[in-house]
Amino acid sequence: MFPSVDSQMLKTVSSISFLTRSEAKADNPRIGSGISTRTSVEIAGLLFDGFSLTEAADITIYPQYDASGGVDSERTFVKQIVQKFVNDGSDEELFDEVAD
Repeated sequence: MFPSVDSQMLKTVSSISFLTRSEAKADNPRIGSGISTRTSVEIAGLLFDGFSLTEAADITIYPQYDASGGVDSERTFVKQIVQKFVNDGSDEELFDEVAD
């Protein structure tokens, strides 16, 4: 649908969606639902229009999740997932990834 959007950025959107869906299906989920295919397409459309991933997440993803609960809220958890994929210019890893 959006061939001019960077393929790596589209893979990032897919990864974020996958991680939220996986979390929502976990035994003890921290979020109630994952990001839908429709939301993923909407994000890709915003990327096509020149928005950054951070801006697209602010518009499409975060409003879907409750912010009550502060640092333990669903919104904070989803923001952490998105931030894992946003380049802030540093070389520091946000999360330690350990192979199972």
